[in-house]
Amino acid sequence: MTEIRKPFAVPPEVTGYFDGKTNAPAFSYLDVWAEEHAYKFTVAKATELDVLTSFRSTMSQAIAEGKGFESWKPLIEKELTKLGWWGPRMVSDPTGEHPDRMVNFASDRRLRTIFWSNANSARSAGQWERVQRTKKALGYILYVRTTSADPRPEHLAWVGIILPVDHPFWQTHWPPNGWLCKCQVRQISGREAAGLLGTSRVIGKDPDGNDITIRYSDQVPDLGPDLQHRNRRTGEITTVPPGIDPGWHTNPGLARASTLIENLESKLAVAAPEDAQKVLKELWADPYLRIAPRLAEKVWLPAGHNAALAKELGATSPVISITSETIAERIGKHKMDVEDFTLLPQILSDGTILPDIAGNLNVRTILLKIGKAWWRSFVSVSGPGYLRVNSLHQKTEKELRRQLEKVGTAWPWE
Repeated sequence: MTEIRKPFAVPPEVTGYFDGKTNAPAFSYLDVWAEEHAYKFTVAKATELDVLTSFRSTMSQAIAEGKGFESWKPLIEKELTKLGWWGPRMVSDPTGEHPDRMVNFASDRRLRTIFWSNANSARSAGQWERVQRTKKALGYILYVRTTSADPRPEHLAWVGIILPVDHPFWQTHWPPNGWLCKCQVRQISGREAAGLLGTSRVIGKDPDGNDITIRYSDQVPDLGPDLQHRNRRTGEITTVPPGIDPGWHTNPGLARASTLIENLESKLAVAAPEDAQKVLKELWADPYLRIAPRLAEKVWLPAGHNAALAKELGATSPVISITSETIAERIGKHKMDVEDFTLLPQILSDGTILPDIAGNLNVRTILLKIGKAWWRSFVSVSGPGYLRVNSLHQKTEKELRRQLEKVGTAWPWE
């Protein structure tokens, strides 16, 4: 009897990255640029939302089911045929800056590029997220030789590089590093890194019969100065390392974590309370935001929105933030789970505001009972007038009553 093997389950980090994007209809691939791809889904010339939605839904299915291009193509063909978009069509530039262009989504070459870029970005981001979770035990990254039959010389120069997970090199050189790039990286332990550094080995022959030798080093080769690239659609000037295609000079997973934060801070400051609460819940549900406590650099995360608290403390904005360091400290020292911090938007919005138990006039205690658990958070106002979460604790009612009695504050729920 033939054994039927189930396909490997696709890691949730991969599907979460792709499904967490928002649709961004665009005339040119230059309209959605670099880091923007971390949270926006776009297909060049798919200017109509229903067309873009067809690409997104079928891509999502293919990624979730671990399907390759040949399995995905019939899915998108069926959907685009329904919409009358299977075959050559004229597309107008919504900005009016460029003349109408012909697009053929039935082109095998175009479809392969669309599938490759989306599937590989998701896998790349998923790998980076897993690396961040496991870097305590496997703290180094090894750049692996490409499987391409015609590799780019610059990419070959990076093969054998071994650097710590949080080294700046991986912010720009995390594969793929260009269109159809097949480079890969592998996560290794400090012990394996020490054993490889300074050594070399032959891994095969090139087409001319010469040995292919990998030399392991912790030194990044000098390929010359970074290059200036001007986006001809937006005018944006980007610095791109040599050997990397413009637009592929970002780390998808890292970009997702940082751009989620940067793009929401300003929106939350002017949002209505109910809108802010919804946005914050969605933000903290995104797995890529939860990477932030593991990042090497300090990151401010929007964690709540409370206009009444801002008024009481004289803050400049109702947005309440928490540092990645604070979360990491609570997780490491106090054995909390990162999932606990997903409750912050609700605690900071719906909790009861009380004086600081230590008597600090620039601090308030926030208490909220969720289910059977009591949660306490301290929020302070900084010198420039920003609200900051200093801590988060789960306490018993008995503990909270005793602490409030010490400072002469009555139990608010009598």
